[in-house]
Amino acid sequence: MVEDEADVCALIEDALIESGYSVDCVFSDAEAYAALAREPHGYSALIADINLREGTTGFDVARFARRQNADLPVIYVTGAATGTDAANSVADGAFLLKPFTPGQLVDAVRERLEQG
Repeated sequence: MVEDEADVCALIEDALIESGYSVDCVFSDAEAYAALAREPHGYSALIADINLREGTTGFDVARFARRQNADLPVIYVTGAATGTDAANSVADGAFLLKPFTPGQLVDAVRERLEQG
């Protein structure tokens, strides 16, 4: 998961851990690129905030991740989805609008993993 807001990262991490998933949270695009390069097939899914403040976007991180693992499920979290978001998304990328409940997040992850 790449999310630049620590409180959102903690919410996501807690919800997923309580549901039996393991989570690796990074706070910038640079950290995400490094983690994905180290473990190109080591992740079951990517949760990416679209707006990462500095550096590139979650869309860019997702495209990098898909070059490493073409089947990796991607879930974008965002405060405001726009019409251009779908055009920037990787194929089959899912969107979860902030604020979301922990249950909505877990459901989105579960659905993506079951589709893969």
